Amino acid sequence: MDEIPGSLALSELDGMKVFDAAGVEIGELGDVVASTTLDPPVITAFFIDRDEGQLAASWGQVGEIDVDGERLLLGVPLEAVKAASLRSDELSLVDALLDNQVLDMRRRTFVRVQDVVLEPAEDHLVVAGVDASSAALARRFGLGFLSRRLPKKSGDFVPWSDVNLIALRLSRLNFVEAFAELAELHPADIADIVGQVGPRERAAVLATLNAGLAADTLQEMDEELRTAALQEMPLERAASVLECIEADEAADILSELPDTLAQELLALLPDKREQDLRRLASHPEHTAGSLMTTDFVMLPRKATAGKALDWIRRERPEQHMMTYLYIVDSEERLVGVVSLRDLVLAAPDDQMTAFMEDDLVQITADVDEEEVGRVMTKYDLLAIPVVDEERRLLGIVTLDDALEAVVPDDWKQRLPRLYR
Repeated sequence: MDEIPGSLALSELDGMKVFDAAGVEIGELGDVVASTTLDPPVITAFFIDRDEGQLAASWGQVGEIDVDGERLLLGVPLEAVKAASLRSDELSLVDALLDNQVLDMRRRTFVRVQDVVLEPAEDHLVVAGVDASSAALARRFGLGFLSRRLPKKSGDFVPWSDVNLIALRLSRLNFVEAFAELAELHPADIADIVGQVGPRERAAVLATLNAGLAADTLQEMDEELRTAALQEMPLERAASVLECIEADEAADILSELPDTLAQELLALLPDKREQDLRRLASHPEHTAGSLMTTDFVMLPRKATAGKALDWIRRERPEQHMMTYLYIVDSEERLVGVVSLRDLVLAAPDDQMTAFMEDDLVQITADVDEEEVGRVMTKYDLLAIPVVDEERRLLGIVTLDDALEAVVPDDWKQRLPRLYR
């Protein structure tokens, strides 16, 4: 091994002949045990395979590890070695890691463990990381000459600090431990990880996230996986997640689901949310109505800046709803728009009519999506209001949704979400 000076590969130990203090062969090395209570894990024992059953020699009972001679020499007689057992805080490295997948937390991708790298630390061996290279696999099969010729790639060696044993923990049904680190990731990263696992693991990941984070993660997933994930959720859970998703996106997701399931989910939503989603779903595809969201801030024109800020502090609207504040009359007809900056800088007693912009760019729900994108880019708008024939505010189209509708499919993954 040359990833770390003085390092040792687990495969170099696997299958070694084991001898007691008298030099008598007593079995074959079957596994290496590490305690996970320390970081990095410390080697605590060696499992010895015998016809009579498996034994476990502790680290303190080992006299010498002879890699060249492929021998493990104990410093104690056979009678001093106890039967093998594994505590909940210990890993048997061969059984738990070799040929299994671990999550590389730095690169947000799963890798298959071809070998485990050990290194000396004071008077112990510790687990330095895992080796996912083809060279490691060749070395395990005794093709050392070939392993030295194979190229090494970035990411082949994963330091233990970047390793998440999600697959192992799932197999032990330890969901809380498996996903504690994942909950700290960006939803886009969680979506990438979820896309690399099977249905069981996908359902387990999303079940451990709060509804808001699960909703954000769903919005980052591919359509096919997103649909599958919602169908795998209990109905009430799926409805609570759907309620946290931006209205336009939620309407799109519902259209992807089987009609029976979509109707069941709609029935579990609050009345206003249900009405909004049904209204959004009723607009023809590729129109402003199909792109718009009903998540926006609407304020009466007689409101003062101070009252408006009090309402915002109390209601705490989502960030994407705060780009523009739309001013309406008593019949909810659009009369103006205010930026959050202008609202904050206004005097508390100023009415909206005193500082709102009344020369509005607006569209109707039947406008073609390409025209929506053209108008928004022409006037440098982050959002554009959608109104009916009487100028009643129906919704808004945000720039990210407008761009996503008109850019080529192979560009869409490169677009950042502007509203998170």
